[in-house]
Amino acid sequence: MKKVIILLLTVSSFLSAEIRIPISFSSNFTQKITSSKKKVIKYSGSILLNSSGELKWSYKEPTKKEVCSTGQEVIVVDHDLEQVSFHMLNKSLDLTEVLKKARYHKGNLYIATYQDRHYTFSIDKNGRIDQIAFKDELDNVVNIHFQNMHYQKKPNSSKKMQCPYPKDYDIIRG
Repeated sequence: MKKVIILLLTVSSFLSAEIRIPISFSSNFTQKITSSKKKVIKYSGSILLNSSGELKWSYKEPTKKEVCSTGQEVIVVDHDLEQVSFHMLNKSLDLTEVLKKARYHKGNLYIATYQDRHYTFSIDKNGRIDQIAFKDELDNVVNIHFQNMHYQKKPNSSKKMQCPYPKDYDIIRG
């Protein structure tokens, strides 16, 4: 009987949970990208997000790279190539805005449409993002799984959100 009650409480917590939209968060992640030809690339690292649209991806495997976005500009620091790329964005993934559009689907799944792209989220029992899946502009299936997610009550500092790089790296402006 205890097992049935625990199971019911667990299921009901998922059904009643809503996605909590953070002011900011930090998390480790694993990212799997599957091409239309079924080739798979796996990445891992950490991410910082501020609800203002600022993002910082710090890739550790298989290459060391940082990707920082203000929402208008993206800076990519590729340590293997020893180069820094600056790009202005026409469209960007504003994860906070995507989360605001998310609607309950079933179980612990939510779906959202943002800039003509469909996103599927799974959440943990506390309403925090656990995974996100979508198809990118090249028709690759992208699945990002978050581990050790920490929601914060204030934004990450602007210093933490920067992508520092050595002065001798090549600079590319696009």
